[in-house]
Amino acid sequence: MMEFGEKLKQLREEKGMTQQTIAEKLYVTRQAVSRWECGARYPDILTAKKIAQILNVSMDELLSGEELKQNIEKEPVLARPVENILQTVLYTIATVAYLLMSVFGIYSFFPSEAMAHYPGRGFSWTGFFTVCTYALNFVAALTGLTLSARNKLTAKRTGDIMCLPYIIASLSFLVMIINMQIKKNGSMGIEGWITDFFIPLLFAICVWLFFAMEEQRIPYWVILLICILSGGYIALVIRHNLMFITELGFVVSTVHCLGKIGMVFLLGYQAYIWNQKRKVAYKSLEQ
Repeated sequence: MMEFGEKLKQLREEKGMTQQTIAEKLYVTRQAVSRWECGARYPDILTAKKIAQILNVSMDELLSGEELKQNIEKEPVLARPVENILQTVLYTIATVAYLLMSVFGIYSFFPSEAMAHYPGRGFSWTGFFTVCTYALNFVAALTGLTLSARNKLTAKRTGDIMCLPYIIASLSFLVMIINMQIKKNGSMGIEGWITDFFIPLLFAICVWLFFAMEEQRIPYWVILLICILSGGYIALVIRHNLMFITELGFVVSTVHCLGKIGMVFLLGYQAYIWNQKRKVAYKSLEQ
């Protein structure tokens, strides 16, 4: 069975067109067309439709149903230049925010006048784990930034990255519980377990399944609800912190929330584009 790249090359040559001619009609580079023909990359579904129109063939002649499914799973979630630039900017904001939080967390372990009134100053294992969570979030954001800049952030990779903050939140809760048990300075009610452990874990599973499953079974509205609830939770944290915060603490809290807000907004944006792409792809298969 002939692959998409081979079909594209054969149909293009039959029409007497060069790679440059196709590229100019699609407003892409000749190298992009070359990569499609050699099988290194695939065009997105809308571009594939334009190619079919240019070559005056049907989508079925150009791309089989199975290839169409594989195509949409392998292509970047935000493949268009403007979409990809916005995604890269948001990952940059989150990366810088978590890098600053990691540096500040390490700095808080050492005595200094600037940290004299900061309640989290000095080394503790809880503080050390907190810095580790900042570092993990930084690595996740940096990975997303790198893949986004290279335009290689597929749906499955997106799911892996975007579910990580929720998994980290659940692990942070477990560490807090362990610390409370060791120090014997309190206990956590069922409400705390639900809001700070089970819900973030459930969110992580939903986000991962939404992006990773080849046939979408987690509807988009679930991800939208996760983004709204996450944004509301961040807003409550900001409001609470403003009541008991120093000038230095305000800066730290603001930076931390910027990282979280950037990731939440990015999740909603990526999920929306991915949902639209899948709708178009599977609608084309039905026709």
